[in-house]
Amino acid sequence: MKIKVFVSNLAKYNAGELNGQWFDLPVDDVNTDILDKLNLGGDSELGYHDEWFISDYEAPFSISEDGSTLYGLNELAEALENFDTIEDVYNALDDREATGCEDVYDFDDDFFDTMFSSKQEVARAVFFGDIHNWLDPYIFINGCGNCESMTEYDYQEMLNNHADEIIEEFKNENV
Repeated sequence: MKIKVFVSNLAKYNAGELNGQWFDLPVDDVNTDILDKLNLGGDSELGYHDEWFISDYEAPFSISEDGSTLYGLNELAEALENFDTIEDVYNALDDREATGCEDVYDFDDDFFDTMFSSKQEVARAVFFGDIHNWLDPYIFINGCGNCESMTEYDYQEMLNNHADEIIEEFKNENV
């Protein structure tokens, strides 16, 4: 999963000078690979005179402007290196309920065999549910206990809408 941040010198920004650089995370050392390159007055050995902040980013989740999060963000980027998408991260979670996402299943016979004890339960859940298309690839049980189908697009949209929660749960479990 790619994470890019645009890190800027706060003092120069406040003085009206737009500056900063794009960096791909993770880096080996935040101080030498990022902060030493920003002309912050000083260096990683002597300390920095100016503050920095993240003024822009490219990631599938929200990133704070707070410069102190750069170290934690780099650590998170290291942990996410083996994941290509937010779906991969979601599938790796132990506690998916914490993300606010529905428990989504493949729309197949195994779902009905596993989730229901009788054909009458299936009939009720489908009748009162919302099956958009019998060819949809996913299905879930809504808050009323009824079945709803979900397209691939809807599934990806759900994951993207909950990306911040997915990443937060990933951090709780792995970082």
